[in-house]
Amino acid sequence: MIPHSRPTLGEEEKKACAEVLDSLQIAQGEKVRAFEQLFCDLLQRRYAVAVSSGTSALTLSLLALGISKGDEVICPSFTCVALLHAIHSVGAEPALVDIDPEDFNISVSHLKKRMGKKTKAVIVPHAFGRASRMNEILELGIRVVEDGTQALGAKVGEKKVGSFGEVSLFSFYATKMITTGEGGMILTDSSRVAKNLLDLRDYDKKERYQFRTNSKMTDLEAAMGIEQVSKLPLFIKRRREIASRFQEVLQGLEATLPSENADRDHVYYRYVVRVTKDSQSWLEALHARGIDAKRPIFKPLHRYLGFPDSLFPATDRAIKEACSLPIYPSLSSEELGQICQTLQGEGNSAQKKRMPALIR
Repeated sequence: MIPHSRPTLGEEEKKACAEVLDSLQIAQGEKVRAFEQLFCDLLQRRYAVAVSSGTSALTLSLLALGISKGDEVICPSFTCVALLHAIHSVGAEPALVDIDPEDFNISVSHLKKRMGKKTKAVIVPHAFGRASRMNEILELGIRVVEDGTQALGAKVGEKKVGSFGEVSLFSFYATKMITTGEGGMILTDSSRVAKNLLDLRDYDKKERYQFRTNSKMTDLEAAMGIEQVSKLPLFIKRRREIASRFQEVLQGLEATLPSENADRDHVYYRYVVRVTKDSQSWLEALHARGIDAKRPIFKPLHRYLGFPDSLFPATDRAIKEACSLPIYPSLSSEELGQICQTLQGEGNSAQKKRMPALIR
């Protein structure tokens, strides 16, 4: 079975982790500080705070901004449930909005309508590698928590994803754009927010008691992360190569393919296709042929909270139509060929004649 996703690791990560083990400094130390500085340099932000997971990054970001009980935080419904956990963990209330059918990102028009007196912030994920409409969102004057996890390396114009939010964050889970196994990073240009984050990350040896966490990253994780960042350009290049092959194969089929433009590019964390007729049969056919295609999210957030699908028509449509194909840097040429051959077989005879053969 070709997996839907898997990490891309090599000898460099093994060597880096071995050096940390030999040093005996395996908890938070100099490697974490070096990883933080690397992200500051990468995204041209003043402060970076490494943490134990992407969910921790979300939660601590809200806490550092002073979000608390009675506040409202907007986020899209078509996204990971971690956003709900983070919002509820600080005592705030989630306000869900629909997505833009064009790219699965948060709908700016729906966001504008949903903003109210209780609204304190919006969490903006960049969906599946396509940069969101950050400039339009910033024009609304709302505080932005930017989740750049799925679009690390993408740009909005000349600015990189992760450089827009009052706080911006990334997850480094095993299958993300880069990985440290678990782990996350929070970035900001505010010294006050950075100070709050550093205080909230570690509860130990504090003169005054208040709520804090143990959300530190280890030097083992940071050592992996440093090596992964050095490989990010090659990772993105390979993802775009795979996406280009899929684009060739799927032309002419009854499917809507991912798109991008110069204003908002795509790094293809996921290759998500809209299949307007019987998408479930696509998933089943691919799985039967040894290819683990999936729905790109498990369940939309509005269904967890008991809201009807009719309030989120674009999200409801995406759940029915969206299929995510395997795409990651360690996908071999042979595996890519197998996927492409299978996709060609899903068209009718006339369509197959118009498809370029991808197996040389």
